[in-house]
Amino acid sequence: MGQPILAVEHLQVCYTGKPVLEDISLTIEPGQILGIVGESGSGKSTLIKAAMGLLDSDGAVTGGRILYKDQDITALRGEELRRLRGPQMGMIFQNTEASLCPIRTIQDQLFEAVLQHEKISRQEIRERAMELFDKMKLADGDRILKSYPFELSGGMNQRVGIMMAMILQPSLLFCDEPTSALDVTVQAQVVREMMKMRELFGTTIVIVTHNIGVVEYMADKVAVMHRGRLVEYGDTKEVMHHPQKEYTRRLISAVLRIHRG
Repeated sequence: MGQPILAVEHLQVCYTGKPVLEDISLTIEPGQILGIVGESGSGKSTLIKAAMGLLDSDGAVTGGRILYKDQDITALRGEELRRLRGPQMGMIFQNTEASLCPIRTIQDQLFEAVLQHEKISRQEIRERAMELFDKMKLADGDRILKSYPFELSGGMNQRVGIMMAMILQPSLLFCDEPTSALDVTVQAQVVREMMKMRELFGTTIVIVTHNIGVVEYMADKVAVMHRGRLVEYGDTKEVMHHPQKEYTRRLISAVLRIHRG
């Protein structure tokens, strides 16, 4: 194996002085998909927020570090961090609609996001967006771009989130519970579209979910978290078929699996 694209080393995160992540260590290689799984409150979303520099104001990294391509991103602030977000590291949120402005069209918000990082024409941005929609087999990209977020379904908003996260072709894509608010059929479609991004662009993906079935379907490696600690970590097939911890066995027994079609 070469250099990991992301390495978390003995990470500790506190909120208002209270530890919520303790001694987390894991790595992910370029092009891999890592699934981080656990119940609500296990700390899985906090982990990727720390990696993106998106901790709430009362949260802080108090120990360890996170390396992106050997650069300690926990030491970055302000403009340095902003330059990484978007072109290097993308993010798909749990509820894309809630992360967008309700009174501006998708297109206007897309233009603003891209132009912060690249000086290209609005026409070129539109063409990139339409190309991504085409790869997701969405025929009505023009209508989507001209829509307001509230005019789109939850599943369509999540596809918009994938497009907006991928339009700058980041090397690393974080996905925070991207399917949790969707029905089972739409969940499977969105998961397959994220996997398509890896296939097309070689994108490394870190997906956070409470559904270990999603992880079993798409991830190369799995990290199981419980109460702020990493309790099991390794190759997905190995963990799914030979779990070492009772907590992992309980998650697996409750799973709703996505079948490959």
